Amino acid sequence: MSSNQTQIEFTGKAGEYFGIWIVNLLLSIVTLGIYSAWAKVRRKKYFYNNTLIEGVGFDYHAKPMAILKGRIIAVALFILYQVLTKFSPIAGAVLLVLFLVALPWILVRGLTFNARNSSHRGLRFDFDGQYGQAARVMLLYPILIFLTLGLALPFVAQRMNQFVFNHHKFGLSHFQMNALVKDFYKVYLKMFGLIIALAFMIGVGMALLIGTSQHHASLDNAHAQTLPTTASTDQKGHFMYVGASEENVNSAQEDYLKDLSPEERAEFETQMKQLEKMQQDQAAEAKKTKNPFGDMIAAGTAKYGALFFVVMLIPVLLYAILIFSFSAYFQSRISNLLWNNTQLEHIEFSANQRMRDLLWLYLSNTIVLVCTLGLATPWAQIRLARYRLQHIAISGEADWDKFVGEKKEATRAVGEEIADMFDVDLSFG
Repeated sequence: MSSNQTQIEFTGKAGEYFGIWIVNLLLSIVTLGIYSAWAKVRRKKYFYNNTLIEGVGFDYHAKPMAILKGRIIAVALFILYQVLTKFSPIAGAVLLVLFLVALPWILVRGLTFNARNSSHRGLRFDFDGQYGQAARVMLLYPILIFLTLGLALPFVAQRMNQFVFNHHKFGLSHFQMNALVKDFYKVYLKMFGLIIALAFMIGVGMALLIGTSQHHASLDNAHAQTLPTTASTDQKGHFMYVGASEENVNSAQEDYLKDLSPEERAEFETQMKQLEKMQQDQAAEAKKTKNPFGDMIAAGTAKYGALFFVVMLIPVLLYAILIFSFSAYFQSRISNLLWNNTQLEHIEFSANQRMRDLLWLYLSNTIVLVCTLGLATPWAQIRLARYRLQHIAISGEADWDKFVGEKKEATRAVGEEIADMFDVDLSFG
């Protein structure tokens, strides 16, 4: 590898991975989850083997039984917690506290297991973080988030990522992540501004949409209020209001007025004017207290049915766009920040993910997953993995084969081996 950048390649194909995915899913269901350990190994092997640096892929060496043992332990502890909580809430609370205390140890064991079972060109990765260091970043630092009302979140994020990156090794060489706390604050502040801007635009859009729908409903209601009416009399000769269609209003009124004396006709016209004024007053009052969605719900027409569906669907879509925008911005900026400030001796990394690319991936993947009832999951996973990996590059002044070969010799000289005590996967992945 020369000083020029070498792009990481990903050669996975959705069609190939679908066969692995569907078999993993069906066998995991049939075996009540037992096969999920073998499924994890098959899945990770596929993605590792199709991630290439200068034409050579990574490899994953974990044994399914080691993963299964870790999951059996996790299930047993969960059942124990449920039983203790039912019969003795105090004992359940004690077990929960013990779990929180053990959480840093579980994190270290999981990272160590995953690293030591990963390799490239025959050289294994490793993780040498300790419980005390993990407890500080997982238990102590998060307290600062509550004490500072969230202001310490970028600081805690920087410390956590630094712990994970800096304690990973390739052979005997440590990775070094040099991103500063202020760099994380810049990302988080911009993300906060993005959330405010998107929320404001969504609020304005919803206000305009509701205002428009209310205006159209008011116009239609006012039109309905102007339909002609007629009157009749009861058995005692009193006038009564009767709603009538526009076609028979004129003939009904003419027949009725023929039998009236001039005094009765004058009284009839006076009552009609009073009735018209009352209707106008009611219409004006209804406009003041109108529910913008009331007419749409009440109307049985196709016009309002479609409008109601659109009005209800748009907030859901806008909310999804808000969440995906937040996730796309955060993932792209944090990933770029971490990799652009990471090196392995004289080997440097760089990343150039873009928010709009990830946003499009998230939205299109979600739409296809919904339309296919989840069967397009392999396709979505392959798309996302390809984008992320192919936007990471490495550069340095050394030949990659020579660099790895030197690390292999140094590792053999020291004689480091994977200890049997770490042959249990306690990770959550």
